[in-house]
Amino acid sequence: MSRIDGNEIINGKYGHLYDENGQENQTVQEFEANLEYAKEEIQLPGQFLSTHKVMGGTGSGSMTFLKIDSRLQKKIADNPTAKFVFRGVLADPTSRGQEAVLLRGVSFDSVPLMHFAVDSNVEVSLDFTFDDFNYVQTI
Repeated sequence: MSRIDGNEIINGKYGHLYDENGQENQTVQEFEANLEYAKEEIQLPGQFLSTHKVMGGTGSGSMTFLKIDSRLQKKIADNPTAKFVFRGVLADPTSRGQEAVLLRGVSFDSVPLMHFAVDSNVEVSLDFTFDDFNYVQTI
């Protein structure tokens, strides 16, 4: 059995987040996108356990970044029904390649207008849903 080279494990420090114009959010600290499947439970005769059928799904996620301006927050507050496009990229130079996921129809759940704590860097955390996605590149 071959051993895994520890350098191939992807380091999140090499994660990048880009908006619909290809502009990188250079202070992103955390980015997450998930699919949650809606399943229907099905009982079949003669089977003790239920089986399940995927009936649909929901895309959601979150992003956290260090605040240097209010550009994105203002765009969201000015038009809460706006839909955005974001591309998340993992590009650790010691891994087996690069991975990228494109999210379309990103809609934010809320927008913090202002928040701070003395003796702390200001972070902005945004939860969102999305309508569509595709893997642009996989490892």
